[in-house]
This record gives sequence, structure tokens and C-alpha cells, in this order.
Amino acid sequence: MEYAIRTENLVKKYDKGFTALDGISLQIKRGEVVGYIGPNGSGKTTTIKILAGLMKPTSGRAYVNGIDVVANPIEALRTIGALIEVPGRYDYLTPHEMLTYFARVYRMNHNGIDRRIKEVLEWVKLSDWEHKKIGTFSTGMERRLVIAKTVLHKPDILILDEPVLGLDPVGIRDVRELIRRCRNDGMSVFLSSHLLSEVAEVCDTVIFLSKGEVILSDSIVNIGRSVEEAVLHVKFLKPLSKEEIEKLRTVELIRSLDVRDRTALLHYDGEPESSAKILKLLVSSNFEVVSYGMKSAGLEDFYVSVMGDEKGVN
Repeated sequence: MEYAIRTENLVKKYDKGFTALDGISLQIKRGEVVGYIGPNGSGKTTTIKILAGLMKPTSGRAYVNGIDVVANPIEALRTIGALIEVPGRYDYLTPHEMLTYFARVYRMNHNGIDRRIKEVLEWVKLSDWEHKKIGTFSTGMERRLVIAKTVLHKPDILILDEPVLGLDPVGIRDVRELIRRCRNDGMSVFLSSHLLSEVAEVCDTVIFLSKGEVILSDSIVNIGRSVEEAVLHVKFLKPLSKEEIEKLRTVELIRSLDVRDRTALLHYDGEPESSAKILKLLVSSNFEVVSYGMKSAGLEDFYVSVMGDEKGVN
């Protein structure tokens, strides 16, 4: 399988012996959306800059679409679109002017530039602003415009460093939808973000980085399964009476419980058979159950369990 992004023992050392990357090996499949997360200074932006051709590694190899980004940077960059850190501002240009300039940088066919600009502006919901000054845009609009620039030349791979940095909830939602659309259009997306909830929303796989090393890589589905607690989350039609709570305590399979109004958290052994038996007992005992399921922890809980004391994310 040819991977969208692949690195082999990537090492980056700075002055005074600081090692930002210490043998990073990544394999990112085509069409995947992969989150790259870790504490401040863990090496995420360094990795991204190497992949985007902005920095050379001390040793090791990095490939995009099978192309060595150090040996053939121009060829490699034709296949990627990159948003790295805070983009520059183009206040006195219009989106049409800005995108025309970058289309020429990308050496796009002159005859198709205007049509492609209209396509990407429609894609990011900025069609009505094509000839308005960018200086009048909100932060969310600017970020959508930069993403339009990133996909202007129809790249196979998107590399995004903190794509929702500084955005309000509406802007974050818009960028989330754009990332999903990129995936649906067959693009591979590699992104770093300090918002773990957003990573969980849009990514297929998450790579955890710490002190320049990959410490874990797994799918969102598997991570979700691994952090399931042996706790059943039950909602009842009405608040439970003291008698009903005491009745629950007598159920042998329930080790302990926490009840608040119409909701109960039932701690048990985690076995599927036990869960089925508890539900059957509740129904046969005339408890009016509205919903019933295992309580799952989120990506943030998993991050803390993996990183231990390294709690900062950037």
C-alpha cells in the first residue's frame, strides 16, 4: 500500500542539543483523517513543517504520496495543501485577488483559474464575498478563506496545524464541516489540534506524541472502546423514590450506584451478560427505563491516562 504520508525514523535536533523529534515513524493511509496530539513542545509543528518542506530533518525520511519531501520538495508540494500556524493577513486584497495570486504560484492553468476560484469560494461559503476586502472579514471567514487557498490546486493531502485556533463555536463548526467534506472528496487530512473534542469529532485515527516520540496510535473507535467504564448509565421516566433506590441496591449484579433525580449510574463487572441481566431485572421489577447503555469516557480522559502528568495540549 502506498501511504499518503510516511516517515521513517524522523529526527530533528536544534542548537544546544535539543531533540524535537526522536525517531518518528508514521504511516497514514489514503483518505484518512488523522489527529496528531500531544503536550506543548512535543514535536507536532516540527513534524508538520518537515512534511510541508519548510524545515529539513536532521536524519530520517519523510514522504508524501511516495515522494521524498527533502529530495524532491517541489514535486512533493504539488500534491499537498498546508495551513501552518497563524496565516498571514491580506487585508487590502479581495478573495479573488488573493486566490488568483496563489493560483499563479501553484502554476495552475490560466484558463481555469476563475472557475476554480468560484468553486472553492462556494465550497467555503464565501461566494458573496469574492470581491470584498479581506480586512472586513471575521476571524472565521478568514480561516475559511485560508482553507480555500489550501485546497485551490486540488491537493491529495491536507496538512493543518491548529485549523480552529481562535475561532468561535460557529467558526469551529464550519471548519469541522470543511474537513469532513475534504475526506468525502477523497483527500487525506493530517491535523494537529489542542481541542481534543474536535479531534474526536472529525478524525479516524489519533497519534499521541510525547517528547518527540510516538507513544500510541489507534483509531477513534478502538480508543472509545478501551475507555469504556464498567458503569451503566440509566435514565428513568420519573425520579426514583427512596424505596426504589433501596431496591436497586439489593440487585446482586450492581456493585454500587449513584442516583440523581431520574438518572442512575450502576457500577458492575462490565460483562455483556451482566448488563443484559440487569436490564431484564429492572424491567421485571417495574422500573420505567427510558434509556440504558454503557457510560463511555471521552478522548480527553484517554489523553490524560496516556500522557500522565503531561497535561498540556498544543
